[in-house]
Amino acid sequence: MASDVLITDVEGIVHITLAGTVYAGNPLAHNGTNWVQADASDAATNLYAQYIAGQDGVSGNIITAYKRCTLYDADAPYTANSPLYLSATAGAITHTRPTTNGDVIQILGRAISTYEARVDIQAPREIEVFIPAVGTYNALSGGSVEEPAVDGTTNEWAGPDADSAAIAAVIVGRFPSNIIGGLAEASLVINSQSTATIDIDVTVVAAYDGLSNTGDAGATQTGLVTNEAVSDGATTVKDNVIYTVDISDCLDADFVKAGRTFGVNVDPDAGDFLLLGLYLRYTVV
Repeated sequence: MASDVLITDVEGIVHITLAGTVYAGNPLAHNGTNWVQADASDAATNLYAQYIAGQDGVSGNIITAYKRCTLYDADAPYTANSPLYLSATAGAITHTRPTTNGDVIQILGRAISTYEARVDIQAPREIEVFIPAVGTYNALSGGSVEEPAVDGTTNEWAGPDADSAAIAAVIVGRFPSNIIGGLAEASLVINSQSTATIDIDVTVVAAYDGLSNTGDAGATQTGLVTNEAVSDGATTVKDNVIYTVDISDCLDADFVKAGRTFGVNVDPDAGDFLLLGLYLRYTVV
């Protein structure tokens, strides 16, 4: 018979209402209504750990939970000085890093000894990433993709010199293994080179390691204009201005998965601009 977990040295104490059965020592997540066992495999509903249950309970119960605590287990399930991960088995903590595609990798703490583990659950944090559009493929593609250039007014801006003649760029990146939810923002950043109207089409693809590179084609967006035009109703483009173009509809929550590599094809139908890069903002644990 498994031993009960003893919880000591508690910090960050809260009282929460359950939406399912939990046991003392379980990592807990919010399912959109109330609190349930956390689950690294349930990326679609973002059941990442936020607290440790202080006692057993069932749906509707109010229990005590902790951000930080020490777990003592007489069965000695821990490996001293090894990291603890949220498991892909609901409500469990493990030393084994989850390996299934899309599993969210969340480190919950570290083992002190074979009997004791210290849990310190960090709050989700926001990350900003900028992926430059100037890359090897874009520079050496022999005309199928626009060549990089510097701005004619100032030499501090550079990127593929885009118009309707060819694909502006192919931008490649990878979503981190600890990403949760969709993207808070996904925008192309461009530097206008004339007053020509901007009209951009975007296609995307994403795939997990070891699987087909045609994995998820996402959604195509066409006729994109600048965020600034959308917000202020402007119908004209000014020369030598840094603009952003929202592409979040094709990088939605169904497309954005932990540990997935992705590609973005930027193909203008109209306009004259330098494509500086892709700006992403998202939350990780």
